[in-house]
Amino acid sequence: MDKSLKAEANLFRDLGHPVRLKILCLLMRRERECVCRMLDEVGVPQPTLSRHLAILRGHGIIEDEREGTMVFYRVAHPLTTGILAAAGLACAAEAKLAKEHARPARTSRKGGRAA
Repeated sequence: MDKSLKAEANLFRDLGHPVRLKILCLLMRRERECVCRMLDEVGVPQPTLSRHLAILRGHGIIEDEREGTMVFYRVAHPLTTGILAAAGLACAAEAKLAKEHARPARTSRKGGRAA
């Protein structure tokens, strides 16, 4: 099998885990979240959460940012929301809609009205 196809198959396999989907939904709603706050909402022990975060980070789907002793995560890959929305995840569809509504209205050159 082609190496790139195998890597993509592994990505989709790893995206299909319920805990990872829950993590991604949480991050899409909040944009950035501390591991300490994720524990209660995701509902798994800290070592399990860390392992799932490492898998997502390994695929480049999320990235971490350290501030002192705290570690924050955010969705890093721009296609994540679209892929999960296409798969039918309500949280992804909501995040995608929220991002579209958050964009400033474009103005036309004539009259300065929103296009």
